[in-house]
Amino acid sequence: MAKKEQVPENIQKQFNKVQFKPGEIVFFTWLGTKKYGYVKATKETNWGIQYTVEANGTKYPCGIQIKGHKTTYTTGCIYADETRAYGAEELERRCQTGHKSTYSEVIRESGRTKDEGSSGNRNGGSVSDNTSRKAKKPKANNVGKNGILDGNDGVRTDNTKKRTNSELDSAIQRQRDFLNGFIKK
Repeated sequence: MAKKEQVPENIQKQFNKVQFKPGEIVFFTWLGTKKYGYVKATKETNWGIQYTVEANGTKYPCGIQIKGHKTTYTTGCIYADETRAYGAEELERRCQTGHKSTYSEVIRESGRTKDEGSSGNRNGGSVSDNTSRKAKKPKANNVGKNGILDGNDGVRTDNTKKRTNSELDSAIQRQRDFLNGFIKK
């Protein structure tokens, strides 16, 4: 296991000082997805200043990255150098347009391999439960003789099995509940 990189003292002092005030627009990532939002609040923690950033009606707790050094909290991270480089007008435009293209880019950490990937939520929205999904319309039963489908609209019903692994379903639900705990609505 690699030794943790020591953060220079001048950067550590910046972590402990408010870099962005409430109302300012920032460029940040949440679970690897690039977003633009407004700082709503700041709070002092043991690792530095925590920023609460709001984007599309959802609030995200964020740390900060300054000159390549990040706070220990990195699930949500404000990129200070990039935020200042874009400028307030450009960030305002990107935040207001809300085009999916501005929210769908995924930031890859250099230490993450391609196989590790990310959560798969690349549309920039927040992680949600299944209650917001549209209900599927039931298909007509086009099964003919011997369980063979008539036409091209489905799967053979005689060999299709439903998943009965309730342990897997409960593990998935626990993971969703855990991740939803980080997002304030």
